This record gives sequence, structure tokens and C-alpha cells, in this order.
Amino acid sequence: MALLDSKSDSKPKTLNRKRKFDKINKKTHNSKKPKFSEEKHETESQETIENLVKAPLKSKETVSLSPEQIAERYPILNDTELVKKFLGVPMTNNQKGRVRQMLRDSLKGTRDNILPDVIYSKIQSIVKTDKELTEAELRKIRILYNMLKTAADIGVPKKKVIKKEKAKKTKDTDKVDLSNDNTDNKKEEEGETDKSKDDVDGQITKNVADKKEQKVKGPKRYVVFVGNLPPNIEKEKILEHFSNLNNHIVDVRLPPRGEGKKSSIAYVELKDEYSYELALSKHHSMMDNKRINVLYTTQKNSKISKGEAKSTSAKLVALQKSGKLIGSIPVNRKRSHRRNKAKRARAKAEAES
Repeated sequence: MALLDSKSDSKPKTLNRKRKFDKINKKTHNSKKPKFSEEKHETESQETIENLVKAPLKSKETVSLSPEQIAERYPILNDTELVKKFLGVPMTNNQKGRVRQMLRDSLKGTRDNILPDVIYSKIQSIVKTDKELTEAELRKIRILYNMLKTAADIGVPKKKVIKKEKAKKTKDTDKVDLSNDNTDNKKEEEGETDKSKDDVDGQITKNVADKKEQKVKGPKRYVVFVGNLPPNIEKEKILEHFSNLNNHIVDVRLPPRGEGKKSSIAYVELKDEYSYELALSKHHSMMDNKRINVLYTTQKNSKISKGEAKSTSAKLVALQKSGKLIGSIPVNRKRSHRRNKAKRARAKAEAES
């Protein structure tokens, strides 16, 4: 009987346990998940997708110049007769391609904000040099005109820039707040040791600032050295040679020629960086059967050593030869280079025969 009682007692215990487990499982499976959370998640994901789709469209909103603004900024284009002339010039696709490629090579490396002014200065130089313009020159002006329109239409997205600036400002403020908190804690802990360190740091920063102030003396000047000039050279002749930069030339200085020297030198000062590069691109150009040198120079009281000056001038010459300076054409694409190459090939063939 005792055995039977024990068996009968054990069964309901196991059944009770199973029932409990079943109830718990049912509760977990049948528990209704809150719908509002899923809906919220879906709406948030949809909003993020919409924002991502709309973002590139907002970035395309650019500020472009109207034809009236272009005409105000570049007055030569107001001349209706000139515009009719260069727009009415016959031009084949082959001519268009060659001229465009040549002009693109000369404008390679120019910044977008400077490019319209550079193109306009090129148009000015062509118009001012010859009163009766040839068909080739009119074709060049026509292509430059189209390039100027496209360059002036290039806008800068405003909204993106503002967002970036705001983000940067917030980051900077957070950093400042954190740094202030850290410095306060350190000052409380360390005390007088920090004050001594701050004094030392302050003295070092003052010394560095004083050195920087000593180096910088007045505004930056853009002066070019022009060498191997004809002996009896005049300012007017130099201005003619740099005719495409007449509006950007500040001064032309001709120092007295030394005794026994067969050539004279000059210094041409320019307004800004891009006109300075255009002037440097005239290196090894011809003036009265003389190949002139247009090179980098330093100021009289500058702390730049001769070695540094020579290295910078060599770098600029290399950039000019490779066609990376504004207005420069690569040496490989010059006619003189091709002729010299042909001469060398002929001389080699004659020597072998």
C-alpha cells in the first residue's frame, strides 16, 4: 500500500510541473507584441530613406550667374559687334577640337574660383593686341567665350557648407567644454604645480608668436625676375610682352645695366597668385631674338636662404615645363620640341650611315 501511495503522489507532481511549463510557454508565444513600436520603426526607416533620397537633390541647388551678371562682370562681352563676329565665324569640328584642347592644356591646374577671370584675361589679350582679328583668333575667342559661360555657371552648394560649419562649431564647443572641465579638476588636484607649467607654456608660445611676427613683414608680394633681356630694353617693350597681364601688373623696375654686360634685367610686380603663375609661364619665351628667363625671386630682407630660393625656382621651372602652371603648355606638345626631336633623329641617321 505504501508503494501505491508513493506512486499516486508522484504523478500529480509531474503533471503540475508540465502544466506550469505549458502555461509559461503559451504566455510567451501568445504574448502580443506592441504594434506601435513596429509602426514607429517603419516610419522612422521610411523617413531616413526619404531624407537620403532628398539629400543629393538639395546639394544640387547651386548659385549660378545670369547672362546680365556675366555681362556686368566682363564688359568686353557687351560689345555686340564683337560677339556677332566670333559667333558667325565658320568652324569645323576638327578646328574646334584642336583649339579647345590647346586652351584646356593652358588652363590646366587653375582653381574654379579663379578660372573665369583667367579666361577673361585671355580674351582681353587677344582683343587688345590686334584691331583686325583673324578667323583663327575669332575662333579662339568663341571657344573661350563658351568656356567662360560654363565656368561662370559653376555654383557652390550653400546648404552643405552651412551644415558642415554648424557641425564643426558644435564639435568645437563640446571639446572646449570637456577641456574646461578637465582643466578645472586638474587644477583642484594638482594646485601650484600646474601654475608653474602654465607659465612655462605661456612663455614658449609668446616666443613662437614673436618669431612669427618678425618673419612676416607687410603683405605678400608677387615679384618676378626677368633676365637675358636686350641691352637697350624699355618698360613699354616689357609691357607689350606681358600684354595679357596688363591689368594685373603693379610695377616694372629696370635696374641699371652693369659694365661689360651684354644683357639687362628687370623685375615685374604682379597683383595676385594666378597672374604670378601666368607670368612664370612666359619662361624661355622669345623677345627680339633673345630667349628670356622669367624666374622666382625673393625680397631683399627676406630670411630665405639662397639654397631654398634656388630649389623653389627649379621646382617652378619643372612645373612650367610639365604644363602644370597656369598658362603653361607641356614641353612635349610644343613645336620647338618636335623640331628638335626630328633634328636629332636626322643627325643620328646621318652618323649611322
